[in-house]
Amino acid sequence: MRKLASLMTCTVLAGAFALPAQAEFPEKPVKLVVPFSAGGGTDSLARAVQAAVERENLMSVPLVVVNADGAAGTVGTRQVLNAEPDGYTILQIHQEMFSASAIDRVEYTPMDLEPVLQASRGCLWVAVPQDSPYQTLDDLIEAAKTEGRALKQADDIGSVTHFPAAQLMQQTGTEWTIVPTGGTSKRFAALKGGFSDFAFLSPPWIERGAEDLRGLASLGPDRFDNAPDMPTAKEQGYDVEACLVRRYWAPEGTPEDVVSKLADVLEAALNTEEVQSYVESSGEDLAILRGEELREAVKAEYQSFLDVADVVKATAGQ
Repeated sequence: MRKLASLMTCTVLAGAFALPAQAEFPEKPVKLVVPFSAGGGTDSLARAVQAAVERENLMSVPLVVVNADGAAGTVGTRQVLNAEPDGYTILQIHQEMFSASAIDRVEYTPMDLEPVLQASRGCLWVAVPQDSPYQTLDDLIEAAKTEGRALKQADDIGSVTHFPAAQLMQQTGTEWTIVPTGGTSKRFAALKGGFSDFAFLSPPWIERGAEDLRGLASLGPDRFDNAPDMPTAKEQGYDVEACLVRRYWAPEGTPEDVVSKLADVLEAALNTEEVQSYVESSGEDLAILRGEELREAVKAEYQSFLDVADVVKATAGQ
């Protein structure tokens, strides 16, 4: 009887001190926050990935895209910054987060989030109206040296595209006027209407603007497949590269195994034929990075934004 009582006591104690079993991630829907309105490039990629996750049954729970537009992406970004670090709220954004942080518009930096996966890259190009007197990037820089602020660039002040302009100014010792037009379609309208001399545009506008615009330079590492005669800025002697890079982020402190599982799912979705086709049709390329390689890339790129932040600030109030 004493042996039985002793055995029962041990059993009860063992149960009392047993650790609860760890739940397998994910147990509930994962929310993918897009900090811009529906229909843009960031939103469209997110929805293509969402469809692939569902179609290929890549996750046992739904991936739900939530648009949280406002204040140049900062509203949605803050939602993820303040979320529980459990993997159930993640973010998809390009370097708009870098630009806002570099010029002190926000209190956070990219280092306050955990990078999950780099997805795609779409490089910008320097566009001028068809009747522009500038035939090369050299012509444009020479005009900046002689005309100064009379030369006008259509842009969104302090945005991700303002930074490569600042790099060019810094490298060439020039300065021109940034005309606050807003997003890409508004920049196109400003060029077409004669209100600006040039702009940095995204890849789809190579074809959309073919009747009205000419390209002086690709701001990517290579020439565009659909514009092989447009030389890169580096080919013309300017060490400037400007690409919109879309990445996924989780709250800081998210467990490594959860980050890895999220990266596995997102990478598998990106590698589906349908998503690859979408990315290609958008004029972008898959540029997948993860882990330490991704963290180092983020660190280096953010530093490049910090390096010209003072130039951006100086030209933001023109």
